[in-house]
Amino acid sequence: MIEYIEGKVSALTPASLILEAGGLGYFINISLYTYSQIDGKEGIKILIHEVIREDAHQLFGFAASHERELFRILISVLGVGANTA
Repeated sequence: MIEYIEGKVSALTPASLILEAGGLGYFINISLYTYSQIDGKEGIKILIHEVIREDAHQLFGFAASHERELFRILISVLGVGANTA
């Protein structure tokens, strides 16, 4: 599992960001809260929750550990997926 990624923000939207680290660009899904915390910053460290399925590998990023923990609690509820959480 990936705990966090530290790097330079290449692109940022309210729903996602591309973070360049070690010559790779990571597409990371984010919340509006995380967007507001990192907007305007070049170099960041973002906490990661990785979802691996048969058809996709997804990264979800969080500016704070309490937000990631809430996300993990929500996805443990039956019927609530990562995109909904």
